Amino acid sequence: MHQSMRRVQRGSFIGYTCDRLPVRHVFTTKAGGVSTGHCESLNLGFNRGDDERNVRENYRRLAQAIGVNEARFTLTKQIHETEVSVVTEAEAGMGLHRPMAWQSDAIVTALPDTPLIGFYADCVVTLLYDPATRTAGVCHAGWRGMAGGILPKTVDVMAEKLGAKRDSLIAVLGPSIRQECFETDADVPTAMEQQLGALVRPYIQEKGVKFHVDLQGIGVQLLRDAGLSPENVIDSGICTMCHSDEFWSHRATHGQRGVQGAVISL
Repeated sequence: MHQSMRRVQRGSFIGYTCDRLPVRHVFTTKAGGVSTGHCESLNLGFNRGDDERNVRENYRRLAQAIGVNEARFTLTKQIHETEVSVVTEAEAGMGLHRPMAWQSDAIVTALPDTPLIGFYADCVVTLLYDPATRTAGVCHAGWRGMAGGILPKTVDVMAEKLGAKRDSLIAVLGPSIRQECFETDADVPTAMEQQLGALVRPYIQEKGVKFHVDLQGIGVQLLRDAGLSPENVIDSGICTMCHSDEFWSHRATHGQRGVQGAVISL
């Protein structure tokens, strides 16, 4: 785990924060909610077979635990693509208290008191914050999104539409499946190399007929190439599959799971 990461507990709620982000934020774990069965306990996904009332209570408890405005929680609609949406006052609260109007794996904002949330159970969810312009974002990337360049695209949207400064922008890659556990067939590294070129080769290990991909390493490199200072790109170092006692891992559970959330609020 990166030295700037902290495990925090408030009552039954357990999450992880990063010292580099001076705003309210958290990477949640399983703990702190009311869901039962394979979604026990702080499931934040409405599409996991959980009772909707439990999920809504989980959001209420999450908001209370980290001190954010539950009424303004704004959700992503993750489809493993590269769309980035800007959250304005017209979109605040979408996905929880208002109908979702987008399919975006990344959302960014300059609005205060508007918690953004992305979801993970092995995929890489990155929280972004620029102290110079008080702007923030959350970006979800599986291998397809990573190959499609959603992380640098999120940086570009923050810079072009919100005025974020690349040299002060901070990015924290959250808990996610790491290289030793992320075993794939040849189609994944082949597809990633077709889209990103030689950049990905140092981050792929061949082991017999299988391949192990370092998504975090690729993400860090893409963010640096997008203009972020190396010291402002933090990889949490936490593997969801290795720590499947604390996190839901899609691979560890064979898909029978809830989802964690990565939250940031200006």
